[in-house]
Amino acid sequence: MSVINTNVAALIAQNGLANSEVALNQSLQRLSTGLRINSGADDPAGLIASQSLQSEMAGLQEAISNSSTATNVISTADAALSEVSSLLQNVKGLVVASANSGALSPQELQANQLQVDSAVQSITRIASTTSFAGLNLLDGSLDY
Repeated sequence: MSVINTNVAALIAQNGLANSEVALNQSLQRLSTGLRINSGADDPAGLIASQSLQSEMAGLQEAISNSSTATNVISTADAALSEVSSLLQNVKGLVVASANSGALSPQELQANQLQVDSAVQSITRIASTTSFAGLNLLDGSLDY
């Protein structure tokens, strides 16, 4: 009868070492990525939830970027419209002053008309040149 000699203690130690190595590799992977779930084997349901949240987060980050761009577009248009409003108020003042034709000479009326014409040209220039990222904002090309 033959006897097979085995070192049971060495086999147990080898098994423990292999388990420790797997746990160490998993811990290092989690530390290096900063994620608790790195593969489907870690937590299948958690991985699905994590990927869903990551895609939602990417969408929200893009929405924040779009919102920032929209704010800049609105600020650009608002500044141009404020200048147009100022010019229109000036024109209104000139028209009201010119309506009192008895107190103004023909030369003053003509000067007022020149100012009104200049204001209208400025408004037209502002409307045609106000743009953001190559899009004209006030020239009517973005109408619905």
